[in-house]
Amino acid sequence: MRINIEKYKAVLAKNQITDEDVRRLTGLSEKTYLWIMDNGFIECETMERIADAAGCKPCDILRADYTECSENVIEWVKDTKRATLTLSQRRTISKVKRLAEKYPDKCQILAENKDGSIYAHIPTLWIKINPPMELTDEQRQQRQQNAKRLHRI
Repeated sequence: MRINIEKYKAVLAKNQITDEDVRRLTGLSEKTYLWIMDNGFIECETMERIADAAGCKPCDILRADYTECSENVIEWVKDTKRATLTLSQRRTISKVKRLAEKYPDKCQILAENKDGSIYAHIPTLWIKINPPMELTDEQRQQRQQNAKRLHRI
């Protein structure tokens, strides 16, 4: 994810907050903070910590000018209950939007970028890694026959 340094500096000036204040409130080292300011790259949790310290929302300082972004990221810290998503894949974005409507207390879309990509939070319990079943042609045919038989009942 990228931070919009110009917007970030404007928020700091508006709220009369210094870089040192942000570093102190976030616990970031000077070296790490300067690297973020020089390169603009930042992980989701750090973006949220910096936004809190600056007195704004992450979407206020998120760089939303990606072009042809194809990155999909799921990020969470061990033993936490919330994961952060950065998504550009349309079908996954649609699914997260439906979940945000159905479960607004559990799923929040924090930013939607000009290119349609989103930045959102979901519970870590919703993250599953499910490899597809590897079936032989015979097994696949047997399952189809079973499904047809059950459908007739």
